[in-house]
Amino acid sequence: MSNFSFIDKKNIKNSSFILDEKESHHIISVLRLKENSNLTLTDGQGKVYHAVIIELNKKSVKGKILREEKILNEQKYLIHLALPLIKNNRFKIALEKSVELGVNEITPIKFDKSVKSKINYDKIHSIVHSACKQSTRPYFPKLNKLKTFREWYDSNAVNIVCLIDSEKTILDQLDLIKSSLKNNHKINLIVGPEGDFSEIEKKFINEKNFIKVNLGGTILRSETAIVSFISIINELLINND
Repeated sequence: MSNFSFIDKKNIKNSSFILDEKESHHIISVLRLKENSNLTLTDGQGKVYHAVIIELNKKSVKGKILREEKILNEQKYLIHLALPLIKNNRFKIALEKSVELGVNEITPIKFDKSVKSKINYDKIHSIVHSACKQSTRPYFPKLNKLKTFREWYDSNAVNIVCLIDSEKTILDQLDLIKSSLKNNHKINLIVGPEGDFSEIEKKFINEKNFIKVNLGGTILRSETAIVSFISIINELLINND
């Protein structure tokens, strides 16, 4: 289990740190670290702090920063995920795994056929932080407010949509995707909600010339499609660039 923890920069003073109650609880009750244990902290903005615990109690962990480093964020492409409002447990899986897979920006989307109309941002932030710590991400993804499909659309990005009835896979469309990325570095990925896109949304997809792909011959649940979609894009474009 990772001992990577989040710290608000305001809680670091003169090489000393104190963790908030939630992070302290995780250190004490889950990781079961003790005095003189080493741990790694991040501010979620690229700073990583290598530290040691000096004192701990039920509500706070205090310690000393031994050294710090700035991790450069040198990704050639940035992934912005449109995350559909699906059932709570499935939404959590999709959010958690997309963060672990390195998505840079996430926007919850209310589609015409979405089963939900609102979200709990405190809970979402908690899931994002937990997934970042699990995957030791020094840069936390940007989390946007809830938008509609049209509000999310970005004409300056390379927009790729997963459609069940698309005749081409991501590999089939790879040359088109790469050529579209020559003058751009932002990839917008979108998967429809439970029940698929509405006819109005499909019309919008066609009007805006989204690059359409499928993920194989089987019909996947939204959260499964999201994980597969990001994983394939990572393998073809991000990890092997």
